[in-house]
Amino acid sequence: MVLHRIGPYHHARLVAAARIVPLQVLETRSRSLEYPWAFDPGNAYPIHRLQGHGHPEEDPPLAVLDQQFRQLLDALQPRAVVSIGWADRAYQRLLVSCHLRRIPLVIVSDSRVNDEPRSAPKEWIKRQLVRGYSAALVAGSESQAYLEGLGFPAEAIFRPWDVVDNAVFQAVAGSARSPSGVPPHFLCVSRFVHKKNHTGLLAAYGRYQAAGGRWGLRLIGAGPLEAQIRSATQSLPDPTQVRCDPFLQLEPLARAYGEAGAFVLASYSDQWGLVVNEAMAAGLPVLVSRACGCAADLIEHGVSGWTFDPADPAALAALMNTAERQTPARRETMTSAARDRLSAFSPGRFAVGLHQALEWASAHPRFSRRAALMADLLSRREPLP
Repeated sequence: MVLHRIGPYHHARLVAAARIVPLQVLETRSRSLEYPWAFDPGNAYPIHRLQGHGHPEEDPPLAVLDQQFRQLLDALQPRAVVSIGWADRAYQRLLVSCHLRRIPLVIVSDSRVNDEPRSAPKEWIKRQLVRGYSAALVAGSESQAYLEGLGFPAEAIFRPWDVVDNAVFQAVAGSARSPSGVPPHFLCVSRFVHKKNHTGLLAAYGRYQAAGGRWGLRLIGAGPLEAQIRSATQSLPDPTQVRCDPFLQLEPLARAYGEAGAFVLASYSDQWGLVVNEAMAAGLPVLVSRACGCAADLIEHGVSGWTFDPADPAALAALMNTAERQTPARRETMTSAARDRLSAFSPGRFAVGLHQALEWASAHPRFSRRAALMADLLSRREPLP
């Protein structure tokens, strides 16, 4: 499996997968700080790392990539290779290298048609690229629909990809739920970037406060809009009810879920929204923007959580009031339904989906000269958005 950098979320999946498939993992950007995880995967599975980077968030030069892929693929002789994406130079050179050696590729994708405005030329390019993959592992129904729209055969698509260690979040959050003196509050965990829509969340929370809402709001994350978000809280009816905290590692994050009353994610766009899995595993009622990919598969409105239009703060404010007034019995019914939905999104289910994808790729290999030529051309240009 080839990915940027192993984090705790990947690790839970890889440990489960390593129990049923012979697994080797390659990190293409092992020093990346896109997510500041303090994490060591140990030796649960063999790990390889690309060398020769000019910058932690960039891939090595083309010639360096080709040399390292040649050495690694020739040494390991894999039956199939899993690529966590197609947009980076490293992933594109991987496609070229596997095409030359007739090694089938599995693509992992959580992209959806509504993630961003789509342009016909870029979509045509992707149609050529996906010809070079023999199977796919996707996040959910919307990401599967997007791949099918690019011409990928439905029978070669498996799921799920976006899972967390549900048992860990349930256990740690449960232990944190004992009386701790923490006032009831909504929790939002996300990067401080535009698409996460903190502006809309704060507008909704302001309406909720103005209508007599008593719960606080805790924001956990980091990013370029942090100062702007902190400033915006000062315009609320009661700014003292909002708490902003930095990025948390997995265990303290799980405790934060346990201390909260409900979880909210108001993103304008989110390919999946893995924090929703975490919150549901931790036993929280969830309020989820319909623009999040997970909403289609995890949330039945009013049953396993609530969904809302991220451009409608009034609707979110009303749901916040509903969450605050929820009786213990209704809360238990909702979180039980959420656990049932989440059972199909576990590391064990990921491992089964990965195994199925690898078996399909081995039995039905697809190689495309057109895809390899496109990947070669793209790898010599700027990264594909």
